[in-house]
Amino acid sequence: MIRPTTAARAAAVALAAVAALAGCQSAPTAPAAQPPAAALTAPAPADDPAQAPRCTLDQLTPSLGRTTGEAGQRHTTVVWTNTSTTACLMHGFGGVDLEGPDDPMGPTYSLRRTSASPESFSVEPGQAAHFVITWLPPQDGPGWTPTGMLVTPPDETRSAHLDWPGGAVLRQDGATHPGTYFGPVAPGAEG
Repeated sequence: MIRPTTAARAAAVALAAVAALAGCQSAPTAPAAQPPAAALTAPAPADDPAQAPRCTLDQLTPSLGRTTGEAGQRHTTVVWTNTSTTACLMHGFGGVDLEGPDDPMGPTYSLRRTSASPESFSVEPGQAAHFVITWLPPQDGPGWTPTGMLVTPPDETRSAHLDWPGGAVLRQDGATHPGTYFGPVAPGAEG
């Protein structure tokens, strides 16, 4: 019986290790190792907006930002501040209903959304998000002057009341592309 020498055994072990290593590198479709059970239940990082709960009216306080504009359209910013102690997720469009004196079209003017693409982001405690209402003053005549507005956060059914910053609005309730509309929420207090 021939017995391998120590050098031959070492070479065989080294050759087997190289073959195993080469096999691991050439098998990109091999299943990945499963993480330990503790890693499966670990909380998501705070900067992952997909893991935060959606923002609700209980966490948000609305306020009026700046109103800017020219002789044509004007722009009023509405700010949502997270007044809770936890981060929350905002995405998409809320709602805006201007309220005012009775009009042949009714006392409420529900504004349309823009076609802009919304983004998802996390709003930390004390931080803010905003959206912009673009509105068209009347071109002739007194127009319709809202006395206030109901603003609704995205994915929420409850609204908060804010005063209207002033100025008459041209109502275009049935228009396909009205001159008064609002955009999606965006991070920060102002655009």
